[in-house]
Amino acid sequence: MKQKIFLYYLILTVIGVLITGILISEISQKYYKIELEEKLKNTAKLIQFQISENKSSGIAVDYNLLARKYADLLYPHDRSKSEEAQSNYLRVTFIDKDGKVIGESEKDYLSMDNHSTRKEVQEALQGKIGKDIRFSKDMKIDLLYIAVPMPSEGIITRVSVPLTQLKNIDEVILIYTGIGIIASLLLTTILALRFSNMIIKPVNELIEVTRGISDGNFSRRSNINFHDEIGELSSTFNTMAEKLESTLAEMTDKNMKVESIINSMLNGVVAVDSQFKIMLINTLSCEMFGIKNGPGVIGISMIELIRNNQINSLLKDTIENNVSHTAEITFGSQGDKIYRVYTTPINSNLSKQLNAGGIATIHDVTNLKKLEQIRTEFVSNVTHELKTPLTSIRGFIETLKSGAIDDKSVAVKFLDIIDIESERLSVLINDILQLSEIENKLKDSDIASHNIKNILNEIYDILEGVAAKKGVKLHFETEDSLSINANRNRIKQMLINLIDNAIKYNYENGSVNIKVYKEEGKIVFNIKDSGIGIAEEHMPRIFERFYRIDKGRSRNMGGTGLGLSIVKHIVNLYNGNIRVSSRPGYGTEFVIQLPA
Repeated sequence: MKQKIFLYYLILTVIGVLITGILISEISQKYYKIELEEKLKNTAKLIQFQISENKSSGIAVDYNLLARKYADLLYPHDRSKSEEAQSNYLRVTFIDKDGKVIGESEKDYLSMDNHSTRKEVQEALQGKIGKDIRFSKDMKIDLLYIAVPMPSEGIITRVSVPLTQLKNIDEVILIYTGIGIIASLLLTTILALRFSNMIIKPVNELIEVTRGISDGNFSRRSNINFHDEIGELSSTFNTMAEKLESTLAEMTDKNMKVESIINSMLNGVVAVDSQFKIMLINTLSCEMFGIKNGPGVIGISMIELIRNNQINSLLKDTIENNVSHTAEITFGSQGDKIYRVYTTPINSNLSKQLNAGGIATIHDVTNLKKLEQIRTEFVSNVTHELKTPLTSIRGFIETLKSGAIDDKSVAVKFLDIIDIESERLSVLINDILQLSEIENKLKDSDIASHNIKNILNEIYDILEGVAAKKGVKLHFETEDSLSINANRNRIKQMLINLIDNAIKYNYENGSVNIKVYKEEGKIVFNIKDSGIGIAEEHMPRIFERFYRIDKGRSRNMGGTGLGLSIVKHIVNLYNGNIRVSSRPGYGTEFVIQLPA
């Protein structure tokens, strides 16, 4: 920019000086020709006056001699030199009314052509003063011809001079014009540099400030204090920058609030425009569909980003027909996610289109569906578990009523079976009640410090007989001083359920090792058996209510299917964690960690 201003300034200056030189040259030539014409007219009239005087005195006029006399008198020159060697001389010619030359100062008039065709002669023959400028082939220069008529004598006096002075004028003007251009260039260079710096410096400052603002530094301001248009531009720019900073700060604040709100929502939200391009998407939506959230997501087509035909079809129909939709879709490579999708149109203020896009609100109902399924299965299992002993009890009672009560041995046998089934029913109801009680508790009651070795001794006394019947050996290991703050009965129930299962699903002459120790501020319960183990496909579901790996075998062993579920809920009640590892044929290991 600076170079352009400097260059333009120089070009304009050179053009100005050249135009001035040309105008001066033209004006000088014009006035020189006018002055020369007047001089030649006066010379011709002077010669004609002399002719009139001679004739009035009766003196014969020799036109050829008269022409030479006045040519030598007014412009002395050497006729021995060629015409081109003489830069200034006067040529006098006398022509009669027929165009014949009757006297000539420079040439032999007898050998000269008829001049009636010459422009200045033709004008003189018409009674006017003739004038013409012609190029001389001999002198290689223009000559000015003036022809003055003398009607009383019937002759024309023509005088001419070479316009060499015009050439001299042009040379002088050219020299001074060149000097003026050089001087102007020197002066212009200084002024142009100063002027361009005055303009470019504040412009460069504005560019730097603008670049800083474009890079995100909205606090940048211009420090130009000129009292002209540039200063006004700087002031206006600073005002604009302040408004821009304020507007962007407000927009950023609003965007942060909107982003914080939508990213804190427990549901996924996706908004698209009428062209199906994403305008807004929250973090949860990105997590749902395995998308990397970031600035590059906005503006991408919904079809390219979320490759789910059901969601895309719902949104497309919502945008095109301006209607809302609700649907449940499955997602994931194995269809393990269930989403409930609500789509609604975005109302537009433009009358030419129905809406400005659509919004999809996505709820993850996978766990809810699983809970519904678990509740359904729970009701079904409870019904089945209750129905089986009740059916058995009612059957035997009907049999006794039908006469079997009279046979004492049969009656006692049936009553024993009824008692067993009643006990089984009582255990089941008790487990259900306990599970319900634990689920509804946020915090356990009757919390106190209890010695763990004493609890283990009590459990040993309870389960020793059961283990002995199957030949399973129980091994307890713990420190004498180790204690825990908890509800004593909950801890006993948790351990009894785990150890009882370890005995039931063990081989004959197997073993169950129970080890309790403190580690990193937690009480660790390790129950490991040498039993039949659990297949890998059953591991995710072993803590579900009524879930049995081998249903027939579990029922024969008197299990209700709620033992491990109760254990899991007790661990959760104390904010602990439980993990299990097992291999079929190699036993099972449960590790529980509870806060000390």
